[in-house]
Amino acid sequence: MNAVKEYLNSLESRERNLIIVAAILLALVIPYQFAWKPFSESLDNMNARVSSQRSQLATMQYQALEIQKLRGAGTIVAQPGKQFLNNLINTAAKKNGLANTLNIKSDSENSLRVSMDNVPFDNVMNWLDQLISGSGIIVSKLTVDRLPTVGRVNVIVYMETP
Repeated sequence: MNAVKEYLNSLESRERNLIIVAAILLALVIPYQFAWKPFSESLDNMNARVSSQRSQLATMQYQALEIQKLRGAGTIVAQPGKQFLNNLINTAAKKNGLANTLNIKSDSENSLRVSMDNVPFDNVMNWLDQLISGSGIIVSKLTVDRLPTVGRVNVIVYMETP
């Protein structure tokens, strides 16, 4: 410490003042740059994430209410029975170009096992969407095996009426 005092005393007053001002600025800038600024940026990022997640939560809660409303307002009530289920499956398959690939086997009075080989995945998803949303059919099990050809799959679906 004495060496620093001697060094400062050996300088002219103008140089001494310049070094003192520089030391004070460094004493202020270094803690700000390496402590306060990263902390502040981290806090801002966390607040932004919380805000985004709150917005997402509100959207999901709204969608959950919409789903509950739609479930309560079902459009078609499925009539029990294998024949009704069979007709719905065939009609939807024809609309989606899958009628020739259907292999339907009866599991019980109100359930069927449907298998299709080497069919377009998009057509299968559209077919399932029509069956589930339009008629109240329940898919109890779905197995999809991808084939080497892009977009083609083998499918086994277990369906039943509610």
